[in-house]
Amino acid sequence: MMKQITLLVVALCLAIAPFGCGKKVIKTEGVSGVVRLDGQPLANATVHFIPADSTGSASYGKTNENGEYKLQTLLGAADAGTTPGQYKVKIECIEMYETGKTFQENGEEKNEMKPRSIIPAKYNDVSTSGLEATVVKGANTFDFDLQK
Repeated sequence: MMKQITLLVVALCLAIAPFGCGKKVIKTEGVSGVVRLDGQPLANATVHFIPADSTGSASYGKTNENGEYKLQTLLGAADAGTTPGQYKVKIECIEMYETGKTFQENGEEKNEMKPRSIIPAKYNDVSTSGLEATVVKGANTFDFDLQK
């Protein structure tokens, strides 16, 4: 009886092995670029590529101090880009500011902080940003010049 159970477990493992256990990695194309605000590099912004149809994969990238970004998807390798297709683009850049109010935390007085966008709100939404990109096979570069 024990031998039959062992054989059944081995057979089951062999049957499901081709399906894998980890997350699926998708084939992506490199996407990078620079984001500028009024001609100056925009640091700490998040660039989102949202598929315009069902052929692409949502992706994102964070800009460095020079405004440079590289896209990645949730299922692709880090900084590897995204899948070919048409995309609508939105860009977000949030900073924290002091409200002038304070609060008590663990017996210590702290300044209240709130987030605010440092770029015009229209860029935070794909329906109003006016930003689009077409990703093709190979390396892709998309620079975005935002205006206040």
